[in-house]
Amino acid sequence: MDVRLEVGYCDKKIGRIVKDGCTKAWDRVQLRTYNGELQGPVIKARAGDTLNITLDNKLPPDPNPGSDNPNIPHGFNITNLHFHGLHVSPAGNADNVNIAVGPGQRFHYEVKVPSDHPAGTYWYHPHKHGSVALQLGSGMAGALIIRGDIDEVPAIEDAEEKLLIFQQFAYAVGPDGIGRLESYQHIPFPAWLSLGRRICINGELEPTFRLCPGEVQRWRLINADFSEGVNLKLVKRDPRTRAEVPLTQYQIALDGITTGFLEGVTMTELHPGYRVDLLVRAADNEGRPLPEGVYWLVDDDSEPERRDLARIVVKGRRVRHALPTERELRPLAPFKPIEDHELTGTQEAIYDIDFSKTPPQFRVNGRPYDPHARPRQLKVDTAERWLVSSPPSPVSAAHSFHIHVNPFQLTRPDGRVIWKDTIFMPAGVTLELRTRYKRYIGTFVHHCHVVDHGDLGMMESLEIIPPRMAHEHPPH
Repeated sequence: MDVRLEVGYCDKKIGRIVKDGCTKAWDRVQLRTYNGELQGPVIKARAGDTLNITLDNKLPPDPNPGSDNPNIPHGFNITNLHFHGLHVSPAGNADNVNIAVGPGQRFHYEVKVPSDHPAGTYWYHPHKHGSVALQLGSGMAGALIIRGDIDEVPAIEDAEEKLLIFQQFAYAVGPDGIGRLESYQHIPFPAWLSLGRRICINGELEPTFRLCPGEVQRWRLINADFSEGVNLKLVKRDPRTRAEVPLTQYQIALDGITTGFLEGVTMTELHPGYRVDLLVRAADNEGRPLPEGVYWLVDDDSEPERRDLARIVVKGRRVRHALPTERELRPLAPFKPIEDHELTGTQEAIYDIDFSKTPPQFRVNGRPYDPHARPRQLKVDTAERWLVSSPPSPVSAAHSFHIHVNPFQLTRPDGRVIWKDTIFMPAGVTLELRTRYKRYIGTFVHHCHVVDHGDLGMMESLEIIPPRMAHEHPPH
């Protein structure tokens, strides 16, 4: 599998909604992109494949190379790649986020996907510390699909597949009428909102998706936003009263990992970094094919003028597509639960912001990120408990825990065990996660996937080591 990603500025148009809440206008923009598009090319592979990816940085010399403080945004034209969710090596020229590809440089990645890797929806994006949010806010993200067993379930194989990448584009329109992203001040949430920006899907504002009455489609959802989460609903809306009725859809995978069950939901949480595989059925909640008409994909947690994300047109010949059964899905869940007897220790990660400092410090366990600090050490082929939390703050600031290389297990309040690589942390709540450090040794990170928080220091280095090298990690 050979892929070339050229990073450079491109001229595009991005839609926005003007003040009346319904009229589209277009901004001309000049943003950093992969291959001249507002989202990167889709990379498709199978377990056992090797991804040969050439990253060619065509950006001009960097205007902001940085300072002595690594947690001040910098290096906007320096880049690299992270293969988000893949269980692959973090070393060498694989999923190594310590690589830095400067302007005019080229780097060849060789990512060996193990033969037992779960099929699912993953993605890739930049991970150069200090510039992640700015590059992600330009559209530098793409889907990475691992094909496999779940794709061969008859009801899933027969379903039309759609990819929906949710993106925030951050830019300020200059005197010349061109929108650019050259300052970090356009990244934090209030600034992004005040500029009138809207979440786009696949680079489009309020795109249209089409289904026949009764049809089932498989939607692969990726939240590539730098900070915004969405609570997705597919709704029937009364055109006169605007009253909405949510329609049941069916989750089959979270963060690329098949759950093993078919879960009917009327809302799908999609925080930054999340992926969800959703079977979308054009049927009412009793299973009857929907009447022809216009339906809406909405963000249930947004203001009315920012609520509508996509238009869903149901039209055509009625069909009665089947859903897969749990009997078909259950054997496809790739991981066995981690039992108490497997656990060899406990790790803790507390994400917070110290507003008493100037500028505020974004921290993990009381410390901002230090690229020269000795990594916290973990032992390969063991399993541990992680306690992750974000304490209440006088300033509203949401955090999400993301860890590279190995996914983690979470037991939901309903008792079901799910596997993920990114989890939203409600303030004041401690989440208990469990993870196995399988196969790979090397240095990698965990961090907040509200990625401007990571750029500002909410990140920590980890190292998985062979058993013979195991010793105490430094105090935190």
